Amino acid sequence: MIRSNMSPRQVAACARKEVGQVLQHAVLEHQDFAERCPPKCDKRIISICGRTTSARGLEWIYVMTATQGRITVYPLLWWATTRGNCAMQLDALGPASYFQEHVMARYIQRYLREGDLYHALKRFHSFNYAKACQPNIYKGDRENYVAVIDDGYVAGELRRKESVVHFRTFYDKCRGEKRFGHLRPAGAWQHLMLNVEFDHNGRRNTPHHAWGRGYQVQPVPARLAA
Repeated sequence: MIRSNMSPRQVAACARKEVGQVLQHAVLEHQDFAERCPPKCDKRIISICGRTTSARGLEWIYVMTATQGRITVYPLLWWATTRGNCAMQLDALGPASYFQEHVMARYIQRYLREGDLYHALKRFHSFNYAKACQPNIYKGDRENYVAVIDDGYVAGELRRKESVVHFRTFYDKCRGEKRFGHLRPAGAWQHLMLNVEFDHNGRRNTPHHAWGRGYQVQPVPARLAA
């Protein structure tokens, strides 16, 4: 269970204990996905979104993608606090991405004025699971980064000791372009980086261009699982 007084670092530690269940669920739920994976020479990206609840009651939304012969799962944990709803995306190598209540409220108000919470969170993750992070000065944060996402930008601070990127606010494309400059092209090569290998020196020292790569999995093709 996630309590409203837990720090992002504590939430990340709790979530990583159960992320294996999310990956296993995605693999079993979408056994036919491996059949449709484009080959290594094909840069098309196909994706599917799902949800699951872990054994301890943690609520997850995940995106599974297939491209260039690779299957990847991007898990997002969400929970409610006394200040609203927040979310955290886990990554196999890099720091966790924490989206505080203000980020989620601004996004939902901007892109989903009607509908239930699940569909709002599903849209947020389905459209924005891939993030291209760039260093940028923002409101005096020590190590600030701006992440280019499909729907705009999120900005926040890398808390290196906690291995968490604390995203503080959301900007749509128009306002973000004025605030941060011409960063949109960075999003175009995010998926291409999946085929680039980096030395793994722990979450705290993973370079920012290797963040948000999700978890590579090996699904059992439906014809073999039958």
